Amino acid sequence: MRAGPATQHSALLRRFERNALMAEDLGITGVVFDDVGDGATLRVGGRTIVNFGNCSYLGLNVDGRLKKGAIEATERYGPLYSSSQTYSRLELYDLLKDRFRQITGAPAVLLPPTTTLGHLACLPALVGPEDSLIIDSHSHASLQLTTQVLAGRGIEIVAVPHNDMETLSDTVARLERPGRAIWYVADGLYSMYGDLAPAAEVARLMDRHPSLHCYFDDAHGFSWFGLHGRGFVLDQVEWSDRLVVAAGLAKSFGSGGAVLAFGDDRSARRVRLVGGPMNFSGPIHPPTLGAMMASADIHLSAEHVDLRHRMLRQIDFVTATLARHGLPVVSWDRTPIWLVRVGTFDDMLEVARRLVNDGFYLNPSAFPLVPVGLAGLRFTHTLANTYAQIEDMIAAFAAHLGEVVGDFDSEVDLAALER
Repeated sequence: MRAGPATQHSALLRRFERNALMAEDLGITGVVFDDVGDGATLRVGGRTIVNFGNCSYLGLNVDGRLKKGAIEATERYGPLYSSSQTYSRLELYDLLKDRFRQITGAPAVLLPPTTTLGHLACLPALVGPEDSLIIDSHSHASLQLTTQVLAGRGIEIVAVPHNDMETLSDTVARLERPGRAIWYVADGLYSMYGDLAPAAEVARLMDRHPSLHCYFDDAHGFSWFGLHGRGFVLDQVEWSDRLVVAAGLAKSFGSGGAVLAFGDDRSARRVRLVGGPMNFSGPIHPPTLGAMMASADIHLSAEHVDLRHRMLRQIDFVTATLARHGLPVVSWDRTPIWLVRVGTFDDMLEVARRLVNDGFYLNPSAFPLVPVGLAGLRFTHTLANTYAQIEDMIAAFAAHLGEVVGDFDSEVDLAALER
């Protein structure tokens, strides 16, 4: 007898729990630290460990201006203003909306407390009962959660293979009906492999199919990429009334909170008025709003151009160093997220343990985060990391990978990457 979906889900949870406990027991997840220093290191049990698990790519999470903004907002408004935005809100919300309209170029924006709550407010409010939704199979767990809510309402959900434009195009054509909207949901920059969505190709598909609406979660592409940090998607796609872009501000932006950017005012108004979490969830706290203000001002200044170029140069350095050592990287897209394949779960844990002993913290990644048999170590880098730290970590990674799994040379063509 084949196991039903509930049984399969339970078995998946048990396996995930077992793997997570093993990683915790080895001290490579659940790390407790008492100081973040300059943003590049952690203090763990009296040891200094170089942090390659931080997604604040521009290093703004330790910027003094964001700290000052948080402190000043706390002193003025307190640590918490406890009311739904529907009833009342601090003036900082309206000031921030103006800044995010400048950053994104969007006609309208909303500010949910988190990206997940933004998804849960937006998509159930905009996707109609006769509509269909297509989701990229690698989309973030928060988007998968939201589509489960929609599926519970009877809305047709179709998963397509990751970044497979041919299948996406065929699926849109198959689902298209008069008076029916089709929603495509995907990440802009995928958080595990560090690969980018074919956003420009999706935009051309929208041009051919007026019923196609797109919802991108660009949490990891926002802030470090594009004019004023508007992100990867909005660097590739022009605004339309069929486009919504969500971005979390707890990554490169350095503050916390989230933004929903809309191609038309009517969609934003509907989500603001009837999107559940916009009504019943707690607000963004004043310290976070103050940090958001400081970060937004940096993004709208000439300084951001320099920060963005520094990040791109750092990515190029990491690319060249990884290629020189021949590490088996899953994606070579020009982003600050990297997943290096190791193989088995046990081998991945051993390589991670050795790197922690050397003073380098990376993120272990195994099923169900990645497919069975493709366990690896994900690392990110920020402007707080020095080139020497990056060089030393990659060299140690290559040495330990060779010791644990043997030959791994991926024979990378660096000249091809540069093209």
